[in-house]
Amino acid sequence: MVTQSGPQKSSCNAGEFSEDLYGKVGMRQYYSAGKRFKNVEPVPQSGFRLMPGTAHVAVARSASVRHFTLPVSARVSYTLIFSAGWCDIFRNDRQAVASIALPEITAALLPELEFYGEAATVGIFHEDLETIRLLRDSADDTVWTKDLWPYDRIPKVDLGDVYPKTDDVWDIALRWAGSTASFVLSVSVNGEETKGLPLVDAMGDPIAPDASTAAHYDLLATALQAELRSLPSLSDGVTVAQDETQAASRYRVLRITFGADLAGAEYQVDARIVNTAEASALSFHREIGETDGEPIVSDERGWFAGMGLYQDRAIYLTPKARQAALAMSEVGEYFRLNIEASGDNAARLEALRTQTSQRILAIFEDKYLLVFTDQGEWFASNRTIKQGEPLNWVRTSSNGIQPHVPPVEMEGRVFYVSGNDRPDGDRSQGQVLYSANYDDVSTRYSSKPESLLASHLVNELDMDALQKKVRKNDAARWWLKSSTGRLICALVVLDQEILALVEWVAADAGKVTGLSVDGQNRVWLTVDRGGTVTHEIMEEQETNLFQGAITGTTDLAGKMSGLDLWEGRTVWAEADGYILGPFVVTAGAIDLESPFAEVRAGLWQPPVHESMGYHKLLPNDEILLRPGRIHSVTINIIDTDSLAVGANGGAPKPVDLLTTADPAGAPPPAKTKPVRVTGMPGMTVAPTLVITQNRPGRLRVRDYTVEAAL
Repeated sequence: MVTQSGPQKSSCNAGEFSEDLYGKVGMRQYYSAGKRFKNVEPVPQSGFRLMPGTAHVAVARSASVRHFTLPVSARVSYTLIFSAGWCDIFRNDRQAVASIALPEITAALLPELEFYGEAATVGIFHEDLETIRLLRDSADDTVWTKDLWPYDRIPKVDLGDVYPKTDDVWDIALRWAGSTASFVLSVSVNGEETKGLPLVDAMGDPIAPDASTAAHYDLLATALQAELRSLPSLSDGVTVAQDETQAASRYRVLRITFGADLAGAEYQVDARIVNTAEASALSFHREIGETDGEPIVSDERGWFAGMGLYQDRAIYLTPKARQAALAMSEVGEYFRLNIEASGDNAARLEALRTQTSQRILAIFEDKYLLVFTDQGEWFASNRTIKQGEPLNWVRTSSNGIQPHVPPVEMEGRVFYVSGNDRPDGDRSQGQVLYSANYDDVSTRYSSKPESLLASHLVNELDMDALQKKVRKNDAARWWLKSSTGRLICALVVLDQEILALVEWVAADAGKVTGLSVDGQNRVWLTVDRGGTVTHEIMEEQETNLFQGAITGTTDLAGKMSGLDLWEGRTVWAEADGYILGPFVVTAGAIDLESPFAEVRAGLWQPPVHESMGYHKLLPNDEILLRPGRIHSVTINIIDTDSLAVGANGGAPKPVDLLTTADPAGAPPPAKTKPVRVTGMPGMTVAPTLVITQNRPGRLRVRDYTVEAAL
């Protein structure tokens, strides 16, 4: 039986599927997915297209790098590439503007660096490195200066050492009218109240205050001291005495001192006369009790591990001594951390819990402040952060986040990668892409897994960057780099329930070691190809089909030089619209045999799309496993000039797209039409279709329909 249409028509927008799903023909996305999406990406509307090529920018100092982007304006940004001991700075026009020696950044510290940048300032953070600041000269961007981050009033806290303590001291001022027959004093400390204590004589009988002497107030102080010491939260560390130096007509003062084991803390004392309105008791602070503590970050205790922004406050993350803590700056003043100041806009110091083993790895500014740790996700349910209002931390999940892979926002949801780093190095647990958004019904953030269909691509991820929607593609690209050098791309269109995962493969078995997106939405990569390490920038297929491409010209004999970087490697060239090659670079040059005014030459990685396997379905929805073959296919192409097709495990063969109407003596134009390929040989169980190229060219497939004997 020959099957010609129906479920065999593929729109290709579900991306690459895990091997676990092969043969799961009952899935809605099955025929829209593929076994392989290598260097091709789904187009959300339908089909797939070539992923970008790359242009060569510079030779890297090392394969071990960290990228950071400093956005300045809509037209200007800088890509800072850090390696051990150095920072190389490139403007968005690909010009190297400066190289700064940073001997403080060692090879050991480099992988754990975090950054924050805005306008002309870049901060370099690591828990074992005092925060470094790089400043750009706005008048001359080749001039960058290095100094230390200008923290102002770092908070002092108790980090478990022995610190000087100050006694908390309160005075109670007693006043009365001449007609007062007696009074009864009651005092409360932090809400715990004593019983009423009358002013009495030596026999214990109440006495009129006008008839009293200093000795009577000594008795009152002794009685009050005994009562305070009996309160549940106090001890013998509290003392009460009369301050005779302040005695005056119808005025006496009792002084309460919280010392010994009660020293170093601040208390709230309130006093009142409970039996008459003709006498009064007023409590007021003389000295505020405090423990000096020590700065929460220092050379001895370590430094902050990162920084982010929320409600125009700088949020400093993870001081080494308290890894679940956040130091929040004054509003609009990112360096001021003075938590002793007052007012809603003042700085504050927060922790997820008083005691927790969790380490904060990232924050995110959403409807609420989101905090991601190695063990879970939290949010502060307060609408606004105010200095005198405690933050209510709500835990939302126990997924945890991967270090140095910060969350991103796409389609109104927050996406993040779960962590799989363990102290013992075991990464067998794998990773998952999650998305989260705030649920007004449950009043919490709800997370759901998004990568279950392509779990094989989500593993050992250690770096990410978000590229916003680009021309001719209606989906943002979330680039995810693995520690093994693989580069994964996630495309999300939630309105169509699309999250497609595909892989960008570096030519010549290259490994991607660095990744960033600049302020103009272009992707920068550092790629290691067998010891040749380069910085490159992605360019769409309409501009560049190659990787590590170098643009130049030829001499009158057609020889292009300046390719020393790719000595001994096979390259292709595009010259005046013609695709030429392959060539082996010899003595830094290739011979095109004819002169061309502009030539782009570089490495080439063939794209590959392989469909899911096709199966014969019986009336009871059972799969009949027997050899079959795809014998024909109709492929709808758009603006395509190179195509190769194979099926049933056979080698793909090029498809001739030329027609008699094409002009002679000019580059063949790209084709938009249905292409029918027939007579594909071979027999196999669950045959698949492969769409690829045997030579470089533009490629865009709208959809395809296979015809198979199953």
